[in-house]
Amino acid sequence: MGHPAGAPIEGTADSGDLEKLAVVLRLITNGGELDTLLRRLDSTLHVGYEEAARRLQIPEFWLRKRISSLPHRKMGKHVVFAEEDLRAISTMHAVRPAEKAHTANAMHDPAIATLTPSQRSRSRSRA
Repeated sequence: MGHPAGAPIEGTADSGDLEKLAVVLRLITNGGELDTLLRRLDSTLHVGYEEAARRLQIPEFWLRKRISSLPHRKMGKHVVFAEEDLRAISTMHAVRPAEKAHTANAMHDPAIATLTPSQRSRSRSRA
């Protein structure tokens, strides 16, 4: 027959899933942005290599190989990434072609034109 009010239904979502669903529905009805939605849905403070690589859409070995030059958190021997770290990694590798054109124009700057190369021969540095 009926189901007692408040009793869990077997095979249904837990309260965490229902909370996430409620957030999604509120954002949809309020016209929220996808980025805001994703931040609210992901309540994990730190993520490991696998999840970080998935979010950045890069191979996991790329992160592992370059970890010494990338922002990250170290919890004992465990490497984890916070949301800020992932954003910083993405920003570090942004390519903006318009800046290259600006740099090329800087080469015509009179202050740069006064620079002269060293008199030292480069052939001595090869051994």
